[in-house]
Amino acid sequence: MENKLKEKLLYLADKYETPDFIQSDPSCFMHRYSEIRDAEVSAFIAANLAFGRRDQILSHVEYILSLTGGSPAEWIVSGKYSDVFDERKESFYRMYSFNSMRLFFDTIKDILVKSGTLGDFFRAEYENYKRQEENVCIYPAHFMASFFPFECNLVCHTKDSAAKKMNMFLRWMVRDNSPVDLGLWKWIDKKELLMPLDTHVMQEASAFGLIPYSSSGKVRSANIKTAVELTEKMKEVFPDDPVRGDYALFGLGVDSQNGL
Repeated sequence: MENKLKEKLLYLADKYETPDFIQSDPSCFMHRYSEIRDAEVSAFIAANLAFGRRDQILSHVEYILSLTGGSPAEWIVSGKYSDVFDERKESFYRMYSFNSMRLFFDTIKDILVKSGTLGDFFRAEYENYKRQEENVCIYPAHFMASFFPFECNLVCHTKDSAAKKMNMFLRWMVRDNSPVDLGLWKWIDKKELLMPLDTHVMQEASAFGLIPYSSSGKVRSANIKTAVELTEKMKEVFPDDPVRGDYALFGLGVDSQNGL
């Protein structure tokens, strides 16, 4: 990668990774809570609903959190979510049905009852898996998704998926020394994280030549191969913290969309 492009990406990351980033971003919700498990749960809800128009994402997460009485974790453990999210097949938000939401919360409830926090559960399971399958490569996002039933389509279950929402959640949980990301999960190395591939990131990465366009000249479809490829490129700029590049590409993409 040319030095000029490296300098550009460093500049953009510094420009966008600021407290102002949180405004009108799904990451805003986790900053409301001082209890770790409430911060984790609110972040997990927000990340997994992060699909579509930003205002609609925020309004639906806000609605859910308004039901929780100040503690999303306690609300889930108590089972009160089932008062709203039953087995109806009707849409709650876009392609996510009330039943899919119920399955999502059922799984989180089981995790919290067993381990107290999302982080404690996934740490124990992930470290145990790596001990038993030390020669098998599995990405943290795909591993976490495997605990949710296939019928719960908030979570992507395909192995070739870029797992954008889960990788964004992992960025929030793992990256430290950030005005945005919480850095609660010390058991995953920042170098293990993959770039969350949303539309803005894909468009700007293609424009910069970080990933090639398709044979038809269009932005490629997001998949795990592309996420790994772009993350490796970001390691040339941010060797110990590659997903910091998410701020550079996403922030520039949003500003470009808004004509800034």
